[in-house]
Amino acid sequence: MQFKWQCIAVSAMLLTSPAVHAEAYPSKPVRLIAPAPAGGGTDFLARQYAMRWSGQTGQTVVVENISGANGNIGASQVARAPADGYTLLASYVGTQAINPSLYQAMPYNSEQDLVPIGNLATYPFVIAVNSGVPVHSLAELADYARTHPDKMSFGSAGVGSGGHLVGELFNTRHNIKLTHVPYKGSAPMIQDLVGGQVQVIFDTLSTAGPFIKSGKIRALALTADERVSSYPDIPTVKELGEPDMVIQGWYGIFAPKGTPAPVLDVLSASLKTVLASKDYQARVLSAGYTPAKYIDRDAYAKFVHAETQRWGGLVKTSGATAN
Repeated sequence: MQFKWQCIAVSAMLLTSPAVHAEAYPSKPVRLIAPAPAGGGTDFLARQYAMRWSGQTGQTVVVENISGANGNIGASQVARAPADGYTLLASYVGTQAINPSLYQAMPYNSEQDLVPIGNLATYPFVIAVNSGVPVHSLAELADYARTHPDKMSFGSAGVGSGGHLVGELFNTRHNIKLTHVPYKGSAPMIQDLVGGQVQVIFDTLSTAGPFIKSGKIRALALTADERVSSYPDIPTVKELGEPDMVIQGWYGIFAPKGTPAPVLDVLSASLKTVLASKDYQARVLSAGYTPAKYIDRDAYAKFVHAETQRWGGLVKTSGATAN
């Protein structure tokens, strides 16, 4: 009889054990917040990841665009979300590495409130000029800007954007002053470059690529250390003797602070599988980005920290602020 009661007690313990009742993650739909409008790079890469992760698990992964304040609104929602793995962030260099220095007050702490999972893709900035500007190299651009200081300006997608900060890096590197002209997005900026209202841009291939291929603007260099296969004729700043101009934007996956380690492990494993997919790599390359190589969470956290320091320094140099 005593043995029978012992068996019943053990059975009761097993039935109430968290291990027995724990459900495999994810066991319900996941919200993947992209803190930018639909149609841009953040949205594109979020959907590429969501589609493939959903295929792995059989669970729905809903990409939700929550834009505003350079991505701060969407990122802050994830930072405040329950740390259960069902609200995640697919974000970019702006919300994680630029905004902390750009904004005097942030609604979240990018390094303390969000756990880095891993990178989705990177992209170089292309340095391009209006076809009427008589320069064909970075050296010629610097010299021309130095001798025509009142005639040269560069456009960007906005104050504190990657293109703005890379332009200021070029100014500092060459001791020149290309005048910054901020726009509300890349579309009006590129149209004014084609029309000659601004003479230079430092922007993404996804934005500038079609205009480069059509001959409407002229590409001088990529801020990368390797050429991009889809644009093999564009040299890199490294091969042109300016390795300190190598700088890239990036997109990654983040979770709220406090997310359990087993959930983070699942997310890391899923990302590793997605990044290894030939289909994912081809799709990302065709859009003008470079698929990321998988690194573990600790390595990615160190990368994000280093990037925050570097971009923060560029914000300080540029004098850019946002409120």
